[in-house]
Amino acid sequence: MQLAPEVIFKDISRSAWIEEYIAERLGHLDRFARGITRCHVTVSREQASHHKGNRYSVMVEVRLPPQHDLAVRKQKQVRAPQTQIPALINEAFGAIEKQLKKTAELRGQHARERSLQPPGA
Repeated sequence: MQLAPEVIFKDISRSAWIEEYIAERLGHLDRFARGITRCHVTVSREQASHHKGNRYSVMVEVRLPPQHDLAVRKQKQVRAPQTQIPALINEAFGAIEKQLKKTAELRGQHARERSLQPPGA
């Protein structure tokens, strides 16, 4: 990653264990696509009925040059934050990793097609 990732907490207190877990997952993103120029992760607690648990969401935004902006947002009702928030983070990062793989494949395929074109075409 070319720039340091940004982790934002909304309506939730900043927690060292959540930041460490997110940092660990961010470290794996370069395996799926090279040249990531920006990454934002937002962890937020949303207003919901307290009888069913609090609704949390994790949003991961990634930018790949030249013009690929990818974003994923996962939400879940959470009653036990210590166990369910890491699962929610896993879901969000799993989805963004899938998008990164697909984008990297398409970029590679596009580069191969351009290299197969005859000169001057």
